This record gives sequence, C-alpha cells and structure tokens, in this order.
Amino acid sequence: MSIAVTGATGQLGGLVIQHLLKKVPASQIIAIARNVEKASALADQGVEVRHGDYDDPKSLEKAFAGASKLLFISSPDTDNTLRIVQHANVVKAARDAG
Repeated sequence: MSIAVTGATGQLGGLVIQHLLKKVPASQIIAIARNVEKASALADQGVEVRHGDYDDPKSLEKAFAGASKLLFISSPDTDNTLRIVQHANVVKAARDAG
C-alpha cells in the first residue's frame, strides 16, 4: 500500500505527511510537489518525492502511478475558474493512473 499526498510542501500537506510518518513506514508515502527541491527534507526521511503540478495533467498521472490511496489537497489558487480546472486535472489523472 502507498499513500500519495498532493501539496506536500504546503502547510497542510506537510502536517499530513508528518502525521503519516508516525503511523506508516516512510516507504509507503509518496509526497507530490510542484518543486521537488522544496521537498528534500521529506526525501531525507525516506519519503518518495515525485513532481506533480495541478496545471500539468501528465505530471499528475505519472506522480500518482502505483499509489493505492490519494489525499488531494485543494489548490491554493484564488481564481475559482482556474481551481476548477486544476481539481478536474487531479481527478482525471487519478482515474487514469488507476
């Protein structure tokens, strides 16, 4: 089992991953971030870090590959039209990644 968490370098995503690290082995966590360098501390803890951008559906599908569960943290963008597109990208990519 692996759990993918989007928004891994944000406040909520970071807190979720720290909580998960107390419950499951780091090897079962996939941190998804737009900027993988910002997630280097997670990689140092044994968490797999993958690139995923809400505006790039192909990156999301690749990032979600092999995950058995997904925690999708909503986009922080304040433009609701853009957020709807981003969220649809996440849902479609999750579906396509299985």
